[in-house]
Amino acid sequence: MTNATLSPLAPGAGALAGLAVRSGLGLASWGLRLASRRNDRERQLDRLEARAAARRALAERDALTSRATTRLL
Repeated sequence: MTNATLSPLAPGAGALAGLAVRSGLGLASWGLRLASRRNDRERQLDRLEARAAARRALAERDALTSRATTRLL
C-alpha cells in the first residue's frame, strides 16, 4: 500500500474514504483544541475561584436556612 492508495484525493479512493479522512482530521483538531482549553492555567484558576465562591454562597444559604428553621421551633 502506498500513500497514493490511502490518499482521499487519489482517483480510485472514493467519497467514503475522503469523508473518513476529513472526519478523522476534524476530530483530531477538536481534541487538540479541547486539550489546550483544559490545560489553560488561567481558565483553571477561574474555575477554582468560581467553585470557591459557589461553596461560600451555599454555606451562607445553609446557615441562613438553619437559623430560620431554628426560630420556627
